[in-house]
Amino acid sequence: MHVREHLYHPNQVTLHSSQATYPGEAPTFWNGKECITSESHFSGLAEKDGQVCDLLAVHVAMTLDISYLRGSAAAILSILQHATCPENVIFHFLTSERDAALTQTLKHIFPYLRFKLYDFDENLVKDKISASIRKALEQPLNYARTVIYLDSDVLVIDDIYKLWATQLDRHPLGAPVYCQVDFTRYFTDAFWKDAALSAVFEGRNPCYFNTGVMVMDLEMWRFWGYTKAIEDWMEVQKSGTRIYDLGSLPPFLLVFGGDVQPIEHRWNQHGLGGDNLNGICRTLHQGPVSLMHWSGKGKPWVRLDNGKPCALDSLWAPYDLVDKSNVLQDL
Repeated sequence: MHVREHLYHPNQVTLHSSQATYPGEAPTFWNGKECITSESHFSGLAEKDGQVCDLLAVHVAMTLDISYLRGSAAAILSILQHATCPENVIFHFLTSERDAALTQTLKHIFPYLRFKLYDFDENLVKDKISASIRKALEQPLNYARTVIYLDSDVLVIDDIYKLWATQLDRHPLGAPVYCQVDFTRYFTDAFWKDAALSAVFEGRNPCYFNTGVMVMDLEMWRFWGYTKAIEDWMEVQKSGTRIYDLGSLPPFLLVFGGDVQPIEHRWNQHGLGGDNLNGICRTLHQGPVSLMHWSGKGKPWVRLDNGKPCALDSLWAPYDLVDKSNVLQDL
């Protein structure tokens, strides 16, 4: 087990956009004796062709923005707390924010965090994104996925290295798959009636997978040009005939459906945000749990602040790093 040291400072940082106040540093987590500390821990994040190179590190990518920083901070804390070798975890944050307070706050909460920020240009995909049922899915950052990609509304309660060690077996990505879900409902009747479009699934056995947790082979991704393949389907959607209605998920299903390495369901107990239409609380699926995902309409920090939490939100609360006294004063 790794050693933990709790460091809290009296000074506070407040993000003006969310009015969330963080009282000080999060607990610090050190590698256990069984860990081989990665070279870049001592030499810094060495880069080659703009990419961070460290074969001993676990690379985790997340999108980052002010409105979801509270969830991101909890997710980061959960990853470090449960990692056997937390100093070997490198975070890659994709952000379209221009506000320096975002980076300042992140460094304030996690001063020892090993991370790199990537400025994601919204204009690259903004004109390709069609209207969706959930407005949140229209944000361009939902289309940026790398390495182990995790949404901001997750908690990892197991060693992240176990997920990192997933063997993709020549598949471009791995994720928990759900073949019992009605796959056809993710696309419109116009799509299924168009033989040229629906032929994309011929010879494939596509199953639903949630894009909030993915392990990705970047070399295969770049070699086969999957970014362009996703964008091409988004162009079809924008060109006139609507072929799907559910935001960022269908393009991924079109490109990767039937070519996903199945990962144990324990790594994405999703849907904990509740029913998208009615906000109904949900329970965990049967079986072991390594990652809890509050996908859906409700977010635990919002429900906790409003005094109307779902039962499982109490499991998220211990990872919340926001100053609770400040939240209570705002109610």
